[in-house]
Amino acid sequence: MHKILLMAGLFAFIVLSEVVFAPITYAQTASKTQGQIVEPSVDFQKAHEFFLKKEFKASAAEIRKGSEFLKKEAESASDEGKKGLMASVQELDKIADEVEKGAVKSDRKLKDAFSRAEHALANNYYLKASESWSKKETKEAGHALNSAAEHLELAAKWSGHKLETGTSKAISLGREVSGKLVQGTGYVSEEVGKSLKSMGDAISKFGKKILPGKK
Repeated sequence: MHKILLMAGLFAFIVLSEVVFAPITYAQTASKTQGQIVEPSVDFQKAHEFFLKKEFKASAAEIRKGSEFLKKEAESASDEGKKGLMASVQELDKIADEVEKGAVKSDRKLKDAFSRAEHALANNYYLKASESWSKKETKEAGHALNSAAEHLELAAKWSGHKLETGTSKAISLGREVSGKLVQGTGYVSEEVGKSLKSMGDAISKFGKKILPGKK
């Protein structure tokens, strides 16, 4: 009887361990995946926090990290995507130098630059999604479409502009369709085409709001 109770206790412990620790492992994996999707948002967030603390050298270093990420993305971008990314790289590098010298007086300048950088990334991923879809590379199209949605939302966050209904719908639809494309099931061509068009329109429209000189 003692052995039976001991074995039952051991079995219960193993089952409980799997239940408790499995979600932790999943959460860690999901966190890593999400971190990869939304780069370089962490760099921008740290740069902003350091700026508010008047730690200008540290802030500038984080801005340059974000700039480096955009440079790497530009290497595999189309001509149109590269144009927007490199424009942001130049803006970020210039602001990093100014921040390091203590010449930037308001964090609004950082927020505007970060918004345009996120927008450039959103547009680049949208273009990649469209190209991948045209080549019937469904998984790649799905990942790129999701990234476009993520970066467009971040662009809006930094800009301070409230997302319009059409933009919110484009982001929601983009995420929904991207999941189907990555899984390889549940989507129809018309739905994907609609999602890509609405995402492209939303990115284009939002880009006009955050042009340099616009409030």
